[in-house]
Amino acid sequence: MPFDRTSEHLHPHPWKLVGTAGAVAVLLGACSSDGSSSLPADDDSDVDIESAGRLALYDSEAAAVEVLDLDTGTALQRFALPGEEPRLYASPDRRYALAVQRDDGRVSFVDSGLYTEDHVEHLHDYAQDPTMLDFTLSGSLPTHYSDHEGVGAIFFDADEGVTSSVTVLSDADIGAARVLGELALDNNMHGAAKLVDDRLFVTYRDPAITATTLPAAIERHVLADGAFTLEQRYEEPCPLLHGHAANASFIVFGCGDGVLAVDLTREGYPATKLANPGSMAEDGRIGTVIAHPALDELVGVAGDQIFLIDPDADVDEAFREFYPDADRPIEELPLPGDVSRITQGFNVDGETFHVLGSDGMLHLYDVMADWAPVASVAVTAAIGEEGTAPIVVASGAEDRLFVLDTDGQAVIEVDGIDGTLLRTIDLGYTATRIAWLGLSDEQDSDD
Repeated sequence: MPFDRTSEHLHPHPWKLVGTAGAVAVLLGACSSDGSSSLPADDDSDVDIESAGRLALYDSEAAAVEVLDLDTGTALQRFALPGEEPRLYASPDRRYALAVQRDDGRVSFVDSGLYTEDHVEHLHDYAQDPTMLDFTLSGSLPTHYSDHEGVGAIFFDADEGVTSSVTVLSDADIGAARVLGELALDNNMHGAAKLVDDRLFVTYRDPAITATTLPAAIERHVLADGAFTLEQRYEEPCPLLHGHAANASFIVFGCGDGVLAVDLTREGYPATKLANPGSMAEDGRIGTVIAHPALDELVGVAGDQIFLIDPDADVDEAFREFYPDADRPIEELPLPGDVSRITQGFNVDGETFHVLGSDGMLHLYDVMADWAPVASVAVTAAIGEEGTAPIVVASGAEDRLFVLDTDGQAVIEVDGIDGTLLRTIDLGYTATRIAWLGLSDEQDSDD
């Protein structure tokens, strides 16, 4: 089992105000530790903190995670993280940074100190000192992490001879040093999982598949009282499965020969296979899928190609005979020139989509204007084959993108709507990983 409770959750320190840059800090009424409010008895209004959020950054030279305050551009705390370089992810509600150390078999958690509590009569925002939790998860090869509607799923690939497993948990679970549920699978695989309501959609690898650890099918399990029960193994094949994402209507998995789309709105959650489009490069395949909860379309990434996926646009060939211009379920989003794709994603509200190219340019698309190009802005030096790929993360609080530069020495803040360069934050060390944390309504994370 991958879950190992090493200690109880650290109690938070007394909160401190974080002033928004250029704004006047306002003293907020405090709440006592038992959740009762020190506000006047007849005050049931929300208690809001205006903050641009915080960045979790991994200092590769010091082997430490630093939490940086975006309101002031200064470091708040740093925490030693022995072992291999982690991947950093934001927890479902963006309070915590998950530090996933795959080969070390460990997932650690850093509390950003920014969070919201529901005090029944009002919502109360808090801004406290960051802390490193003693709570960790352990297991064989934790690899893919994604979240959906407030619940995250960590997939443990597992070494040969060890079974893969899934751990699901929310921010509340992390704070209480517990998990929402765990599922042990039949064998090891390079898989993925996502919890949608009380249904866990998870990959399945037939034991007869020995040439690869990639799965070729999906299963659906129902969660009740912390335990999972298998409901269905889908018959629709998805060879070389990698990458998945979900919006309000569909969960889509990348396959070697197309994508598998599961309809979340229909009884029985039926699945449909959508073939790769003719414009896909030879031997291409969608291996990353990205979604935003406010949008019907999903994005599929196949090498240096970007594709828009609309499962509802699937129509038969007889219809196309009469309506040849009808929307197709998978269509390419052209990239400028001979640019190679480095990374991509949505801004906080899904109005724009960005692609960082090998030319060091951040290319923005207006999703609401039929994905029309908006702007291209230089944010880093050109990236060669031997260069270090920069990382882009989106703010969950406002239309901002944060680019970790190619040398890891600076973070460039960009307007996520028009591409305006807003500021550069010099770090003074080499960072290799980054995650945005804070008070957020950000889109789900996908892989």
